[in-house]
Amino acid sequence: MADLNQYQAFLRSKIKSVITEAKTASTLTHQGVKGTVLEILISKLFRPLLPSDVGVGTGQIIEQESGKLSTQMDIILYDKSIVPPILFDESTGIFPIESVLYTIEVKTTLNATELSIAHESAKKLAEFKYLYGLKDENGKLLEHYIERVRSVVFALNTDLSGKSLTEAERYEKIYAKKNDYPHIRAICVAEKEYCYDDSEFWVTFTNNDMYDEILSFIGGVTNTYKTVSKSRHSPDLGNYIVPTVSAKKGPKTREIKQVEALCNNCDKTYQLRPLMGKQNTTINGALNFNDPCQNCGGKLSSLEGCYQFINGELV
Repeated sequence: MADLNQYQAFLRSKIKSVITEAKTASTLTHQGVKGTVLEILISKLFRPLLPSDVGVGTGQIIEQESGKLSTQMDIILYDKSIVPPILFDESTGIFPIESVLYTIEVKTTLNATELSIAHESAKKLAEFKYLYGLKDENGKLLEHYIERVRSVVFALNTDLSGKSLTEAERYEKIYAKKNDYPHIRAICVAEKEYCYDDSEFWVTFTNNDMYDEILSFIGGVTNTYKTVSKSRHSPDLGNYIVPTVSAKKGPKTREIKQVEALCNNCDKTYQLRPLMGKQNTTINGALNFNDPCQNCGGKLSSLEGCYQFINGELV
């Protein structure tokens, strides 16, 4: 099948050169063969062919809440504008989970054992917790939907032969036997096939023309990475930087106006600071608070009155 345009033709020729080099390197017997293959794929395939706002690296992923680290990840696709990684060189580093969009496990030859190991690695990564990155107008964190890291497998070869079984069908046997679900979202085998989980079915593209499967794989990443990134919003980098230490309150810097708030359910009263973002406004009536009653969970509101706010502060 002829390429639709020169853009696709250039990508196909670039992929051909890189995969040939990576396959040649994978046949070497000296130590560090996989490192050489990863270096080729990172520097000559994924970094040049993915959009410039997608960082490409290798290393471990960290969770802020517990500080736990993942196992070594072959290739990590990340958005450094969310929470930047700590890099030891151009590619290797520690990556906050909030910034990681995709992980790619690279296999020289994919077999059932390697696929099972990749599944367990993806399963552990799925247990990582994320910082929320969305705030209301008063700076309070809001709970929101977060799309987790997409774990995928990229292989130079496979031990599957013939057309009796696809990679998706083989993987389905693995996670079904474990009474689990597919933590791996996509599998690409060079010069054979690309399959992905569309959240209901596995969809498989076979290799009709040279490197169709890798074009489809890269296209799948470029079509979805922004959706994953946007779901993370803007977590505070300081959560990773500021140590967990005890702090004490010092001298008062200003007087904060508070009002009496009454629970509409149990009549418990509180002294609360009303916040209005950065608005200059006057409210005639009662003030309603977002925080629920700590006693019963009921709604809190103030007495009727005239409340003036300047730059969001009650005066």
